[in-house]
Amino acid sequence: RLPPSAMTPADIRIAMIRAEVTQSAIASALKVTAQTVYQVIEGRVVSRRVQERIAQEVGIDIKRIWPGEPRRPGRQPNRLREQAA
Repeated sequence: RLPPSAMTPADIRIAMIRAEVTQSAIASALKVTAQTVYQVIEGRVVSRRVQERIAQEVGIDIKRIWPGEPRRPGRQPNRLREQAA
């Protein structure tokens, strides 16, 4: 669940459209796949480097996009699977 002040993936995509930046452009600049950028936006993967680049490109403070303590880098646990256990 997102903190109340966090931007949703849709909010991030809207900010990217307004800034005229694509997931592919960010991926190319960072030498990662567009899928990695997508997963960071969706919150499935944490990459501080990708988050910082997105924030820089859209001109919004990273703490406004992803508030709170940074999570551990890498793939994030599937919360549905955790709840079922």
